[in-house]
This record gives sequence, C-alpha cells and structure tokens, in this order.
Amino acid sequence: MTSSQILALANPMLCAIFAIAFFVLWSRQRAAMWIVIIAASYLSRTVGFSVFHFTGNPNGIPSIVIMHVFYTISAITLVWGVALRAGQQVGLRVYLAISIIALGLMIGASYGQDYNARLYAANACYGLILTLGCQTAARKTEKDLIDKAILFLVAFGAFQFFVRPIIAFIVEGAMTAEQYRETPFYAVMVIWLAVASMLMAMTLLIAALTAQMKAQQDNALQDSLTGLKTRGPFEEQAMRMIERGQQEGCPTCVVVADLDHFKVVNDTFGHQVGDNAIATFGRIIAEQIRVGDAAGRVGGEEFCIVLWNCEERAAKSMAERVRRAIANAQVEGMPESMRLTASFGVAEHKGSEGYVKLFARADAALYAAKHSGRDCVMVDGRSGNVASLTPHPSAQAISA
Repeated sequence: MTSSQILALANPMLCAIFAIAFFVLWSRQRAAMWIVIIAASYLSRTVGFSVFHFTGNPNGIPSIVIMHVFYTISAITLVWGVALRAGQQVGLRVYLAISIIALGLMIGASYGQDYNARLYAANACYGLILTLGCQTAARKTEKDLIDKAILFLVAFGAFQFFVRPIIAFIVEGAMTAEQYRETPFYAVMVIWLAVASMLMAMTLLIAALTAQMKAQQDNALQDSLTGLKTRGPFEEQAMRMIERGQQEGCPTCVVVADLDHFKVVNDTFGHQVGDNAIATFGRIIAEQIRVGDAAGRVGGEEFCIVLWNCEERAAKSMAERVRRAIANAQVEGMPESMRLTASFGVAEHKGSEGYVKLFARADAALYAAKHSGRDCVMVDGRSGNVASLTPHPSAQAISA
C-alpha cells in the first residue's frame, strides 16, 4: 500500500467512526430523527471516499455512478438532518433533480481525457445542495451559538465545493482521476476534508448531546401522567412567550381547559380510571398543539395552553378540536357507552397585561362555560359552542 493510499484511509475511517457515534446517540433518543439522518450522511460519505480512493479505475462509468450516488446521498442527508433539527422541511425532489443533472454531465465529461470538467460538475452539484440546505436551515427564527456554527460550516462547505475545483485547475492543470490521486494537491485535500469532516461532526455531536441533555431536563419537568409540563415550568415558559409576543407584536392566546364532572369519574370508577382520563386528555392536547405552543397541567384536571402567533378565532377553533376529540375518546376503564366532556375558556393577550391577568380572563371564560352547561368553548364570556356531543347513539356524557 502506497503512502497516498495510507493517507487516504483517514477520511473513510473518520467518517465511519462518526457514523457509528451518531447511530449510538440516536439509539438513546429515537425521536430525534435528525441524528440518524446525519449518521446516514457520514455512512454514505464513508462508502464514497472508499470507492474513490481504492477503486482500480476511478474514471470508469460504474465508479463514477457509485461515487456520485453516495456523495449525493451524503450531501442531501447532511442538509436534511441540519434542516430537520431546525424544524424546517427540505425540497428532496429539487436535490434529486440537481444530482441527476450533475450525473449526466459527469458521464458526458468522462468520455474526454480531461478530468477537470467532471470534477467541477460533481463539486458544483454538492455545493448547490449545501447552499440550498443552508438557506432552508437558516429560516429558524431563534438561533443559539451551535445553530450559527452549524450554518457557518455548511455555508463554508458549499463555498469550498465551488472554489476547490478552480484551485485544482490552476495548481495542477488538466489531469485524469488517477493523476489527480497522485498530486500533492490531492494529499492536501485529503487532510483538509478530514479536518472539515471532523469540525462538522464534532459540532453536530455537541448539538445532539446538548439536545439530549435538554430532553432529560424537560422530562424532569413533565407531569408523569400526561407528559405535559407541570405548573411551575409551564408558567415560566408562558410568561416568556407572552413577554416575547408583546415585544414582537405577535398575537398570543391562552386556553384554559377542565374536565367536566371529574369527581364523579373518580367516585364511580376509581382513581386509576381518573388517572386514565387525565392521561387521555393530556395526550389529545399534545396532539393538537403546534411545536411553538406550550401546554401544561396546572391543577388536578385543569390544563392550560399558550398559543403562539395565534389570534382569538384560531384559538377557539383549536379548543373546539380538543373538545370534540375528548368527547369522542374512549377512556380505559370506563364503559363503552360513556364519554368524558371538557369545558374551555379562551382569551387573547391585550395591551401590556401579563400572564396572570391573561390567565384570569381565560379562567373566567372557563367558569362561564361551566355555567352554560359544560362541554363548550367560551371566548371572554362569549359562547363558542354550547352544543353537547353524543358520538354514538348509545354513548352518554358523565354528569353529576
């Protein structure tokens, strides 16, 4: 094995190690799909580097296709994972179209003796994918230091993909793939790619570890029955959201919800069924709110939701969806013929009021809903819907 081949082992070995590291982290937090997508990126890069560095004929069409497929998968999954971490969706079809066009150009360029045209077509493809991915991930509104570091590295990666072939042309001139692998410039690029891969991987590993530590902290602040936040942590988040909404001129609404006749459930079916009812209600709320919203269990059977960038009408609609869902839900331990209902109060933030006053108005609307017959939504004392639901002909709501 030549010295250049030994040096070439650095990139596939590093990428393989990082792929394993990301897979291990993902196994500890399987809900964080962006981590396993990043793992796939480094795994694909491992295969692509290995094919280029160790194949006997890197100019052959089969080698070109295999390398491009794995390099493209690596680039796409990298920006996909980064964007998903930022809560953004990427245009996979656009990336696929770019890679197909680039592959056609690369195959066409392979019939000539000059490797430079194929080199630039490939690098331009990967650079364009990283550029578009960086733009998508940058849409995240709140960015911490890690977010900025990741965006910088992705942007710099895109930049070097566009610049690197030009430098190769200037330094080495026309060459074949075999000749390229024997140049000093190639050795420098191997080292540079190893360093760049390490910087990006270490930054993403820090991001993954930070997210996992935050998830553990959040779990400690969650209500054991519902998975929603307990009262103290929820109110802290609610206050921050309302203050931020006031500063940014963004509408914020509070919804207070309470299960109807909950004491009857406990007295009739026992506390375990009552716990099942609370857990069911919490799950439904969690399913209906958006990523930027906040929800917490603030009392025995009382819940509160803060809706970000949401006006009164939309908040009322969300509360109606939750009301219908709980009225149609079957709670474990309760007879098939019986259903729970819930009442809701909605209030939109006004002026400079804080969380306490906003919650008080929503709570007053909730009590108005209770006095209006329950199983309804009231908006600042105005009825949203006072009709009761009977999901099945034989079903009946719990009543005192």
